[in-house]
Amino acid sequence: MSQQQLTPLNQVLLAAGLVAASLPGWAQDANAPAAPAERKPVGVQEVIVTATKVATPASKTPLALTVVSGDDLKAAGVTEARNLEEVTPNLQMAQESGKLQIAIRGVTSLDMTEKGDPSAAFNVDGAYIARYEAQTGAFMDLERIEVLRGPQGTLYGRNATAGAINLITNKPGRTLGGRIEGEFGNYGARRVEGMINVPINDILSMRAVVQKSQRDATIDPGTNTGTPMDKRSDYAARVHLLADISKTSSLLLTAETTHQGGGAPTPVPMGNFFTGTYVDNLPFSPPNTGNNIKDPVWVDRGTSAQRTAGLNFKGATNPAYTDNDNHSLRAEYKTSLGFADLTYQLAYMKGLVDGSGNGIYFGFPIVLKGQGDSDSTSHEVRLNSVGNGPLKWVAGAYLFNERIHRESSFNTFITAPFGSFTVVLPFDIDVKNKSKAVFGQATYALLPETRLTLGLRETRDQKDGSDKLGGQAATPPATTSPGAYTKSVKFSNFSYRLGVEHDLAAGTMLYASLATGYKAGGFNDTSDGGNYKPEHLSALEAGVKTKLLNDRLRLSAGVFTYDYKDMQQTSVVCKTNDPSSCGSVTTNAASAKITGAEVEARWMVGDNGELRGSLALNDAKFKDYQPNTTTDWSNQVLDRAPRSVLTLGYSHRFNLESGADITASIGTRLNSGYKLSDPAAAIRYTQPSFHKSDASLAWTSPDQKTSVQLFVKNIENTTTIESRVPGSFFIGDPRTYGVRASYSF
Repeated sequence: MSQQQLTPLNQVLLAAGLVAASLPGWAQDANAPAAPAERKPVGVQEVIVTATKVATPASKTPLALTVVSGDDLKAAGVTEARNLEEVTPNLQMAQESGKLQIAIRGVTSLDMTEKGDPSAAFNVDGAYIARYEAQTGAFMDLERIEVLRGPQGTLYGRNATAGAINLITNKPGRTLGGRIEGEFGNYGARRVEGMINVPINDILSMRAVVQKSQRDATIDPGTNTGTPMDKRSDYAARVHLLADISKTSSLLLTAETTHQGGGAPTPVPMGNFFTGTYVDNLPFSPPNTGNNIKDPVWVDRGTSAQRTAGLNFKGATNPAYTDNDNHSLRAEYKTSLGFADLTYQLAYMKGLVDGSGNGIYFGFPIVLKGQGDSDSTSHEVRLNSVGNGPLKWVAGAYLFNERIHRESSFNTFITAPFGSFTVVLPFDIDVKNKSKAVFGQATYALLPETRLTLGLRETRDQKDGSDKLGGQAATPPATTSPGAYTKSVKFSNFSYRLGVEHDLAAGTMLYASLATGYKAGGFNDTSDGGNYKPEHLSALEAGVKTKLLNDRLRLSAGVFTYDYKDMQQTSVVCKTNDPSSCGSVTTNAASAKITGAEVEARWMVGDNGELRGSLALNDAKFKDYQPNTTTDWSNQVLDRAPRSVLTLGYSHRFNLESGADITASIGTRLNSGYKLSDPAAAIRYTQPSFHKSDASLAWTSPDQKTSVQLFVKNIENTTTIESRVPGSFFIGDPRTYGVRASYSF
C-alpha cells in the first residue's frame, strides 16, 4: 500500500487526534469530578427479527440470515443499499443506469428494463418495492436490515429466487425526542438528517424524519466539459403515525417520499479497463470503438484513467440529468383474535421517472432520454398463532397489481469528427403485472428441542405489455410503427419449504431445509422477440447458530447447494447493422449448479473490543449453457459470483475520564474476481480480485447524546466494474472520507 494511498487516512486520523486532544477529559485533571462508571457490555446483543413474518430472535431463526442494526449501519457508514455488500456474506450490489442490481450467491437479474423483474425481493416495512430505480434511495432512521439468502418462495413469493432484503424503520415511541445529523466529505459530499418523535396523546404518537444529501461527480468528464456526470442531489422524508387503539390493536400509517436528482448515472468506456479487438461496431462507428472487446485483457491504467468518461457528448444543448420521485402510502393494522393474531398490510407506491443519460453504445455517444410513471398496490393479510403450544403457524393471502408506463428514446446526437447523423430509437411502453398468492407455514415441536417445518405457497402471475413504437418511429398518419407489439403471458407456481431444527445444547441450534423459489417469466419487447419461461431454484441448506464464551461470541455457519433451472439470461442483440434492430433480449438459456459455505462471527474481546468477520465461499457454475452455436460456457462460473469473499473488522472503545469515549474501527473486504458477460456476443470480462478497507474514529459524549465520527472508505481507492452496458461499464465509488456529527435530545 503506497504512502499516497494512505494520505487521506493519515489526515483523518491526525484531525481526530487534534479534535480529541481538545476535548474535556482527554488529559487527566486532579480536580476533575469522579468519572462515571464504565459502560461494560454483557455480551453480543440479541436482535429480534421478522424474517419469518413473526418475531423471533435472530439466533433462533433457521435461515441464512444477516442482521445489521441501525447503530451498526451508522458505524460502518452504510448509507445506501449498495453499501450492504460490505457487511453481508455472498451479497454483491451494483448500480446500472441508476437502478439497483442485487446478486445473492450468484443469483441475479440482468434485465433492468420496465419488463424485467428483480431476483431478490426488496421490502420496506413489509412492502415490496418492485422497480429497480426505487430501491436506490438513501437509508434513513432504520432500526435494522435483514438480508435473507436463498430462495424465499413460501413467505415472500415470486421474484425472491435469490433471497430477500428487508428494511425495517424505527417506529414511533412514547418518549419526546429527536436527533439531528450532518456529514461533510470529499467530492463535495454533504448530508443532513433530522428526526423527531412526538407522543401526541395516550393513543397517538408520531415519528418524522427528513434527509437532504448532495455529492459532486466522481467521474472525470475528460473532454466532455460542461456535461453533467454522476452528480447527485437527493432528498427524502417519512412520517409514521401510530395509533395504539387498545392493548391488543394498533394501526400504523406511513407516508414517504424520495427524490433522486442531479446529473445522470454515467458509465465509462470499456477501454478504460481492457485491451483487445473491438467488435459489434456499426459501419459508422468511430475507429477502435464498439459494443464489445473480443478476448479482453485487463490493463490497470490507474484510477484517474479508469474514472474518465469517453467521447464528446452534445451536452450543452442536451444536458444529462436525473429527476426521479417515488411516493408511498402504507398502512399496517394489527389485532388479536384470541386464537391468533391478525395483520393486514396495505401499500400504494407511485414512481415518476424523468431523465437524460449519457452512454457509449456501439462506439459513439448516445443520449438515453426517458420519462414515465408507475404505480403499484399490494395487500397482504396474515394470521399467526399465539401461545406456547407445540404448533406455531402463519397463513395468509397476497395481492399485487402494478402498472408501468415509459416513453423513452436512444438518440445519437453525433458531432464532428464522427460525421453528422442522427439515429433515434423511440419506445412507448405500457406494462401491467398482476400477482396473487395464498401461503402457509407451520412448525411443530416433536420434542422440546426438535422441530419440523412445512411451508407451502401457490402463486398466479399475469404480465401484459404493449409498445406503439417498439424502437421504430411511426410515420404519420399512422399511430403505430412496424415494431409495435401487444403481449400477454400467465404463469402459476407451487413453492414449498421443508425444514428441521434441533437444539443441540443451550444456545446452539442445528437446522436444515429444502426450499424452492421461482421468478416469473415474461416477454421480450419486440414484435418477434418471443416469450421466456419462469426460472426455478431448489436449495438444500444446513447450518448451525451458536452462542459461546458466556454469550460473548456469536457464530453462524452453513453450507448450501442449488439446482438452478431455466435461468433468464439478458443481453442486447442487434439483428442487423441498423441500430433500430437492437434491443434487450431475455432467453431461458441455462441451468446452473451452485454450492457454497458461509461463516459469520462477532466476538466481544475484553470489555471494550469487538472482532467481526465473515467468510463466503461460492462455486457457481453453468451446468449446460451454449450462448451461441459456436460457444460453450458449460462448467464456467456465473456472473457476479466471486469464489470467495473474506471480511474482517475490529472496533475498540477507549473510556475517557470525563465519561466520554472514543471508538476506533477498521475493516477490510477481500474479494476474489468475478465475471461480467454479454451472452449474445459470447464475451466475458473479468474483474480481478481486489480488497477495499474502511476506518473510522468516533467520539461520544458522556451523556451519549453527541457524537463526532471521522471516516474513510475504500482506503485503497480501488475502482471496480459493477455492471455492463453495451460498450461501457458502471463502476464502484472511489475513496471517500469526511466527518459525521449527530446530536440527540
